Amino acid sequence: MEHFQRTAHVTPPENAPFALIVSGAGGWRLAAVDAKARALGLETGELLADARTRLPALETRPHEPGKSRAALIRLALWCTQFSPYVAPWPNQSDGREDNHGSTGLTFNIEGCAHLFGGEPAMLDVMAASFAKLGLTARLAMADTIGVAHALAKHGHENKTIVTPGGQCSALAGLSVSALRIATETAAVLKHLGLKTIGTLLPLPRAPLTARFGPELLTRLDQALGRTRESFSPLLPSVPVRAQAVLAEPITSQDHVLKLTEKLINDLVPVLEREGKGARALKLTLFRIDGEILEAHIRLTTASRDARHIVKLFSLKLDALADDYDAGFGFEAVRLAVTAAERMEPSQTDLDGDSAPPRNEKLSLLIDRLGSRLGIENVLRAGPRDTHIPERAMVMHPAAQYREKVWEEAPMRALLMLPCAEPAEVMALLPEGPPSQFSWRGVRYSVAHAEGPERIRPEWWRDHGSRARDYYTVEDIEGRRFWIYRDGAYDDKVSPRWFVHGVYA
Repeated sequence: MEHFQRTAHVTPPENAPFALIVSGAGGWRLAAVDAKARALGLETGELLADARTRLPALETRPHEPGKSRAALIRLALWCTQFSPYVAPWPNQSDGREDNHGSTGLTFNIEGCAHLFGGEPAMLDVMAASFAKLGLTARLAMADTIGVAHALAKHGHENKTIVTPGGQCSALAGLSVSALRIATETAAVLKHLGLKTIGTLLPLPRAPLTARFGPELLTRLDQALGRTRESFSPLLPSVPVRAQAVLAEPITSQDHVLKLTEKLINDLVPVLEREGKGARALKLTLFRIDGEILEAHIRLTTASRDARHIVKLFSLKLDALADDYDAGFGFEAVRLAVTAAERMEPSQTDLDGDSAPPRNEKLSLLIDRLGSRLGIENVLRAGPRDTHIPERAMVMHPAAQYREKVWEEAPMRALLMLPCAEPAEVMALLPEGPPSQFSWRGVRYSVAHAEGPERIRPEWWRDHGSRARDYYTVEDIEGRRFWIYRDGAYDDKVSPRWFVHGVYA
């Protein structure tokens, strides 16, 4: 559990005590105070008028909860370099702020501490990182969220580690307000002389529940580990991730890509054991000033090819050139596989030819185009089950396209016009092939004609449409066209001719 407070949203005059204020019952009250104001006796929650009476030099600014919450979430995302599971508190899912609106971060560090040399070393690294950001941090580690929260906010040390089973002794001397109960409940308990958590532990449970409701004992049981407490981190769980914390920050894109390749190679054995390949990955770069830079890529097919994935990230970072700002350097890099799919084993060619097959080459091309243009902007034409030519093809996202086998597909013009264009045609009657036609102001004499191919309208869709007779015609200079007659000469309405495509 980590409790932090930025000394000011706006830099106050040098050496002046500072506080954030919020409108409340009785007038303006102090929402947060810096270390200097606290040392001079000011506390959160008291009236601004009383504070100014005791400390006329106090500088204040209005408290803006929305901006504070956004800043807290940005900080939580940056803190995922210590643990992937970080949640800001209060959660705000219940719509109620913590006592005096205090905020902080909750970490689940299971399996993470050894990466920093143990729990004490991890606390030292975190404290040093927060200090670089200009944050005053209080950190505590415990088996339960309740104990860690209580010690971070109400404890007497800036860094505390509670050994397993030591919850009762750690909580006994703390104020009842440390249980994260309503301010009114804490005030009544103190008025009754129950000022510390230790005074609550030996009391019978039924009278406490009858007097104060279920919240008091629920919070106490959560802190002591008797009741489970939900934990909802900002980042969702991902199949596989790898991370590197650097002793010295890096700035150049080349160094970032080399480190990315190393992380991919660390992930490949894990993916191989699970028989999966990456379909989407996210690269997160943590700057030493608290900012983060993210790059996302999606692949057409599942892959474990490190060189190909690094190439895609290189193209993505090139496309983000305006937003790529290393500042004073990146101190940590994380690579996460956000989507993975089953990857069937493939047989290596016995003749030693390592060239990828045609379909794989096409997938590599789509991936590279998608890294520059956005994978959703790379489209591929695919067939649709209809005989109407202008509806027979549809554009799909290339990354989601799956090859279909279509038997006996009819021959069509290589270049289909967006809309069939009217033409003036001379033809032998009745319903004979064209002998001459004019299109776009040019007259063509037909040397050869094939057809007709009759295509009837779809009865469930085209009410009032007529059958079409398509002809492939070639003029005396060898140019070939695909034209059709709309309707027949025995219809009430005379037929019309159109040019629908051109053969190369």
